[in-house]
Amino acid sequence: MSASDEKILKLVEKLSITDKKLDEDELTSILTKTYALCRVPALQEPNVPYSASDFQGVASEAEINLSIIWKLVDSVCLAKSRHGQQFSNAFLKYILVTCLLAACEYNDEDYEWSSPAAARTSKKIMGKLSELFDCSNVADLVHSKGDSSGTQSSDNIENLIGKDNRQDFMKPTLQKLSEMLNKDNWKMYPSLKMSYWWILRNIGKDDLGEHLVHLLPPALFIVDDWEAKNKLLGLKCLHHILENTVGSELRWYGRSSVIYDALKPLLHTREPEILSNLYPTIIKVAKVVEADPAKTGKLQHNSTLDFIMQQLVQEMAHEQKLSLREVYAAALPLLLPALNLYAVRWSKELLDVCGDYLATFEGPAAQDRINILKALQSYVKASWPQVHRHALPLMKMVVRLLYDVTEEDSGVEAESVQVIAQEAQDLVVLLHAAAPNTVQELCQGLQDVVVHPQCQLLLQDLCATTLKEA
Repeated sequence: MSASDEKILKLVEKLSITDKKLDEDELTSILTKTYALCRVPALQEPNVPYSASDFQGVASEAEINLSIIWKLVDSVCLAKSRHGQQFSNAFLKYILVTCLLAACEYNDEDYEWSSPAAARTSKKIMGKLSELFDCSNVADLVHSKGDSSGTQSSDNIENLIGKDNRQDFMKPTLQKLSEMLNKDNWKMYPSLKMSYWWILRNIGKDDLGEHLVHLLPPALFIVDDWEAKNKLLGLKCLHHILENTVGSELRWYGRSSVIYDALKPLLHTREPEILSNLYPTIIKVAKVVEADPAKTGKLQHNSTLDFIMQQLVQEMAHEQKLSLREVYAAALPLLLPALNLYAVRWSKELLDVCGDYLATFEGPAAQDRINILKALQSYVKASWPQVHRHALPLMKMVVRLLYDVTEEDSGVEAESVQVIAQEAQDLVVLLHAAAPNTVQELCQGLQDVVVHPQCQLLLQDLCATTLKEA
């Protein structure tokens, strides 16, 4: 029997004596030593991409130490529930912080340093912590304002941790994580960034803004890394923060501007996966920046959204790589509604690139073309006072597209043709609503144009739609 096995057997035997009052100092000492043994070791070369081979044997050793931690929390639960032992607030907070951080490091078996057994034990620890603090589940455990288990759970936790407000429930954990996870050493301890990501995703939406002082910095230095997988993680973290924090809190202390400045250089990347995560995130934060009340009523020459639009149309105009064109086409319908009426500034550039994308075959699914049609719908909605000036090129794009995709050798799937036809019709309806006389004039005789039958039917539908909307 190994020394580790003897250690766990002796501990289990000692903690199983439930009629004996547990000693907080002894438990704290055991937990401190076990947590130190449990942590994922530092990388020897932090600036070199790591793999599972760098963590051989870590998961098996961790599973033993995680089992000790689970048994320790279980013994505290039993002492509290069966024998009514009262524990100090400081001890309970230490239990929560240490055990939760230990479990977070291994809670996903797909981590290079974890395993199915270690992940199962980690989840058992989280479940036992939920039991200790009278929470119905792990989600309620990390929601400092959680309401999933009702007022009773909130009262129980307040009684356990102290009389201070439940808003402080996660502060000790985040403070401890911030001490360990900083700009200088985060690459040495890859498990800490995943612990941070897990906590970030599980903190309640109502709580996230109050904890930004701890939660925002890691996302910023992770996204600034040269390694693609770290950039992606940082983008996911920032997007989650933006989606779950109100704009006013993001603008405090210039946080939204800091996020925008951190993301801005990534607009020049050539990696499709990064760009597909970047555009929704940077558009979201740009909207927050532009919503600053200080800018209300002021006509701006240039904005953060204009800069993004400028970069996007430039990249779209010269891009030949299909994977990148796909990303750009998907970003355009997100950006135009954010620009709103200011989209009219980009009419020429926009119509040029949209015409090119609609005329280019990129695959049987034709998703780029569908996205461009959605983008043009947003453009018409946003710039309707001036859109009559561009009704002719827009109608030409629609007619040419319908002709192309309905040819026998178009290579476009039948389902995609149906979607394109519907999106094209929706575009013409919006265009007609903005410039009815112009569109009706352009549609005159369109139904009589001699083309192949399927295209003729679609053109007849367009003409009928404009007449019906008149």
